[in-house]
Amino acid sequence: MASALISALSVLLCALALILYSSPAAAQADLALDCCLTVSHKVIPKHVLLTYRKQFRVDGCPRDAVVFITRKELNLCAPPAAEEHWVKETIKFLDTRLKMCKATKFHVCNSPQIHHSFTVL
Repeated sequence: MASALISALSVLLCALALILYSSPAAAQADLALDCCLTVSHKVIPKHVLLTYRKQFRVDGCPRDAVVFITRKELNLCAPPAAEEHWVKETIKFLDTRLKMCKATKFHVCNSPQIHHSFTVL
């Protein structure tokens, strides 16, 4: 009788663990977001940048930001374009360069990695 009770409890605990592990909340808790916690207001030289992506609070990050990716694959966090004029101008520069690279099938781009790295999210 006691062993049957222990077996039933074991099955119940395993089922409960499986349900909790497969729930959407538990699945999202396992995802590690790569978010900027702080931003720098220092102007970043355009010639070191490859691309950028935008970070939003609604996606689970603590603040809105623009993440600039350098040629050395460093992520540099800047405030949103609405807060800093230089961020807006840098985004415009990168977007223009991307269009030019695409228009010339990346022949004018000075890095063989540019066509792989130029994804704007």
